[in-house]
Amino acid sequence: MDIEIREYRAEDEAEWMRVHAIILSISHAWNYTIQERPAYEGFQSTRLVALHEGKIVGLTDAQYENEPGEFCFLKDSVGGYVLEFGRLPEYTGHRIGELLINATVENAKEKGFHRLEYWTQDRRAQRYYQRLGMKEIGRHYRFRMRPTDEVKDAVGRNYIGIEYLYCACLPEEWPLVKEKYDIVTKHPLEPHLCIGYEIRF
Repeated sequence: MDIEIREYRAEDEAEWMRVHAIILSISHAWNYTIQERPAYEGFQSTRLVALHEGKIVGLTDAQYENEPGEFCFLKDSVGGYVLEFGRLPEYTGHRIGELLINATVENAKEKGFHRLEYWTQDRRAQRYYQRLGMKEIGRHYRFRMRPTDEVKDAVGRNYIGIEYLYCACLPEEWPLVKEKYDIVTKHPLEPHLCIGYEIRF
């Protein structure tokens, strides 16, 4: 199967959003849905699409830091944080992910960057990155919890209602957090282990 990787164009927006929505619906990688194409204003970025017969079948975006640690986990140098990455489910087995990763690496090099971070809560994506030999750089739990009375009092009970708090903690703290706080556990807000992987080049 012939797959073309090229840079995203403004005229791709409607199709990009449709493909993004399909990928999001079968993955736990995202924390929220979007209704507009991210622009990454004020930052350099790589925005690529994978095409088959002229149609978008995969996509990836990386946003690059202006200062080390701006939004990447590792702070030894400026890096690229991969915010969007995926392909349509019917294109499994055609190496679209690898093609997108390789093209992102080349684009990052052209921009003067030497590392990318991939973070995901999705177990299939975690296994995929491991199979590719990416180095694990960190992990944490992402979860929602109902606010304690202290939190409600701190923000003011008369004006602000808090449905839940969106939180993160280290894996070793997770048993204590579950014991101490009222964690939301039902889909689609259930807790997930988020793992980060890095490519250096």
